[in-house]
Amino acid sequence: MADPDPSTDTPEPRDPELGFPRPGEVLHRLRTQQGMSLRQVAAECGLSVSFLASLERGETDIALERLGRLARVFGHDVGSFLGFSRGRATPSVFPREKQEELSRAPGVVYRVLRSPVLGYQVVTGDFEPHSGLAEDLQHEGSDFITVTRGVLVARYNGVDHVLRAGDSIQWSAGHPHSFRNDSDESAQLIGILFSSLY
Repeated sequence: MADPDPSTDTPEPRDPELGFPRPGEVLHRLRTQQGMSLRQVAAECGLSVSFLASLERGETDIALERLGRLARVFGHDVGSFLGFSRGRATPSVFPREKQEELSRAPGVVYRVLRSPVLGYQVVTGDFEPHSGLAEDLQHEGSDFITVTRGVLVARYNGVDHVLRAGDSIQWSAGHPHSFRNDSDESAQLIGILFSSLY
């Protein structure tokens, strides 16, 4: 039986009995999602660019201690990095002051929480009395909105829906939608956007 051709760059297929993905595949996926170069990852975990490139190509393996350092760059522990748990062993904290603040209209302030790992965005919207968005929104994906304080009018495809604290609404975000506060009290919403809008 002939030896395999050493000139081929295709790595050996992963043995499904191992029960976990190639660390290099996970590395490539996570750093692409976060827009990071191999050089940036290397600087954060203390491993060389050439080693990480070789790992991504499936040409080398990685020791557990090094894998832990690599996983930490993306906010994971080894288990969640390899998919054995749904999340890392420690929580992610998103301080209010680090969330981007957007003035959407007079009296309307949005705060945006972005986390590429989540795959969605969380938006908090504060509406002063008698304020509202100046124009309709329309974007890809779908939205899930909950009113956490006061009363808001959610206008969707030309129809008004009055939402009080505790009420929620979900819709396909491809249709025109907006929010306004017709009351004399402040109001707030929290929205989960299943697309990257902000």
